[in-house]
Amino acid sequence: MKLDGFSSSASSFNADIDFAFWLHVWLSVGLFLSVVAPMLWFAWKYRADKVKNEDVGTLTHHTTLELAWTIIPIIIVMVFFYYGNTTMKMFRTMPAITPETVVINVEGSKWKWTYEYPANKSGHVHKIGGVYKKPVMDENGKVIEEGTMGISAMYVPVNTDIILNMTAPLNDVIHAYYVPAFRMKEDVVPGRVTKQWFNSNQVGEYDVECAEYCGTDHSYMYSKIVVMEQADYDKWFEGNTEDTPKGNFPKDGAALYAQNGCASCHSIDTDTTLVGPGLKGIGAKYDSKYLADAITNPDKDVPEGFYPGIMPSFNLPAEDLATLVKYMETGK
Repeated sequence: MKLDGFSSSASSFNADIDFAFWLHVWLSVGLFLSVVAPMLWFAWKYRADKVKNEDVGTLTHHTTLELAWTIIPIIIVMVFFYYGNTTMKMFRTMPAITPETVVINVEGSKWKWTYEYPANKSGHVHKIGGVYKKPVMDENGKVIEEGTMGISAMYVPVNTDIILNMTAPLNDVIHAYYVPAFRMKEDVVPGRVTKQWFNSNQVGEYDVECAEYCGTDHSYMYSKIVVMEQADYDKWFEGNTEDTPKGNFPKDGAALYAQNGCASCHSIDTDTTLVGPGLKGIGAKYDSKYLADAITNPDKDVPEGFYPGIMPSFNLPAEDLATLVKYMETGK
């Protein structure tokens, strides 16, 4: 199933947004032409070689024209205000929470999106995260391996109100959660919770992008929203083992390294410095405890030449932490 962007209309409020947008465009075009077209016509009609100085008169005022160019723009501006205000209220007014409403916590951090769901009937909490893998290019800039979507995806049922509680870590930067197919964009601010909602009326997969420049890998901060039939969603949500209902997403060291955003800042197989130092051969330099501390408390021992407060701390389950440390040590 392909990902759909701005060419799609897959949200319950898209029709209102699109109507307001095109109304603004065409009224603006009309205002532009009402000024520029007469200006060009007068410049041509009354050009210097066509008008003698003695024919130039003085016009003090024209009441009807003055009223028209005052009243008509006011009416158009009020139309702009009305539709701008109503669409903003539609976005900003959260729907009433019912038993069917899905509330999801979203975190944006350099450079990934992570999603946490409420506990299901058995108490399991689905946590999903990941990053976009960059294309691999040769020395001439030719793509030799296409970029691939990471495992970051939000899974939601169709025709259901979805409320997003969004934030970023305190030591991170501002991001923006942008879903073109839903005409939805909201800033994600460190230390604050911003809210947004949507109700998708079409089953499918839809692009999510970061619309606020956030540093080195901003352009790769992709995710997706997978809209599912209600029965398929319920089956997945009430399960206890799979956090990703579609696709082949192994939870091995490489997957954990990708989904937690490590690859965006650290090269695992070279000494190249990206944002942080390269990790090639790090298992021979440090023991498992040191590596675990570097993940859970990165400011405890900052490598020379780097600064504290750049790398966020990770609170991983013990099993995941051990798997990730082993991968850093052995590459497996």
